[in-house]
Amino acid sequence: MRLPRERRIRASADFSRLRLEGSRLDCGPFLLNLGKATSDSPARFAVVVAKKSIPLAVNRNRAKRLAREIFRADPHLVPVGWEVVLIARPSMLKKPLVQLKRLYATAIAGVLAKHEG
Repeated sequence: MRLPRERRIRASADFSRLRLEGSRLDCGPFLLNLGKATSDSPARFAVVVAKKSIPLAVNRNRAKRLAREIFRADPHLVPVGWEVVLIARPSMLKKPLVQLKRLYATAIAGVLAKHEG
């Protein structure tokens, strides 16, 4: 099941803006780039899985599915007007989904608390 089109980051300019202006968090099995969007659209999400870090297509696709499920499971974590890019690492495939969700939720909450306070 795919994310709706309005919930996906597609433009390379958006990826670049998040990389340069957004917050970058190292969560162990993945990296997160988070930032405010230019408009008050629903929270948007993208997954990046490098062929160099995860060479087998089967594993890359599994990492993408895990990442999309993490975002889809708790849509209320990321407020309206924010964007998230998840960069998968090989260790993501070895962690259970529950632990990945916990890491993701903690990271998102930390960034939002820093921006509010």
